Amino acid sequence: MINGIESGNSVVKLTKSKLKEMIREELLELKYSSDEAKHIIDLTVRQYAKDLRKTQFKIIKDLLSKAKSGIIDYFDIITGLKYGDVTRAYPYELKFLLDVLTKTKVRDRFRSYTKSGRLRDLPKRRY
Repeated sequence: MINGIESGNSVVKLTKSKLKEMIREELLELKYSSDEAKHIIDLTVRQYAKDLRKTQFKIIKDLLSKAKSGIIDYFDIITGLKYGDVTRAYPYELKFLLDVLTKTKVRDRFRSYTKSGRLRDLPKRRY
C-alpha cells in the first residue's frame, strides 16, 4: 500500500501530522525509568568507554613493541586475526581487535618501524 497502512480488511491513510504524532509517542515511551537511572547508565557507559580505551592502548603498545623488535609485522597480525583457530576468541572480539589495528594512526606507527616505510618489505626480484 503506498498511501496508507493496511489494517485487517481496512486501509488507514497516514498524513504527515499523524506520522509525526506516532513517532513522538514512540519516542516518549523510550524514557528512563528515573533521573537516577539515566545518571547511573551515563556514568557506567563513560567508565566502560574509558576501560576500552585503556585496553586498546595496551594492545597497540604490545603489538608495536613486537613489531619494533622485528618478531612480527603488520600483515602478520592482520592475517592472524582474520584466519586461524576459531576457538581462541569470539568473532566480535576479533572484529574489535581488527578495528583497533586498521585505524590510520596505528598503521602509520607500524609503518615507521619498517626500513622502507612500507607496511611490508617486498622481497627483491631475482632475474
